[in-house]
Amino acid sequence: MQIIDKIDKYIIEQLAINGRISFANIAKEINLTDVAIKKRLDRLMQKGIIKSITAEIDYEILGFNEKVELLITIDPSKEGDILKKLKEMEDVKEVVEVTGEYNILVRVMALDKADLKSLLDSIFKIDGITKISILTLLTEHKNSKNLPRKIIQTTF
Repeated sequence: MQIIDKIDKYIIEQLAINGRISFANIAKEINLTDVAIKKRLDRLMQKGIIKSITAEIDYEILGFNEKVELLITIDPSKEGDILKKLKEMEDVKEVVEVTGEYNILVRVMALDKADLKSLLDSIFKIDGITKISILTLLTEHKNSKNLPRKIIQTTF
């Protein structure tokens, strides 16, 4: 496990909250220079701890009102083809292999019910899918930007 210190944690959390925050603003809060913040960020990226700094998009504002998770059971002999087809679908936002009763979790979004039906029809037609359970996402109650406290180095 990669261990980071409190300063790295603070930098990561600030960037997770606002990816456009300046190094100077971060530095001011923790009494470092903006150059020191940049060096730490470069190190975090080099180690792969921070993969990228991206925009968080509110798809509902853009009109995507149907968010659904699909729990999919597949024929294991067709896994490669199924994953390839799911990853190629534009409205499929995430494809994750999981353990348990299902093999794959897929997150999709659609403009409306008709758009969702069309997307689901396409997914249902993929050869090798044996079962799909649909979870409609209603209300998000937590989407934390905080890091687990267990990753913080206790000594400096």
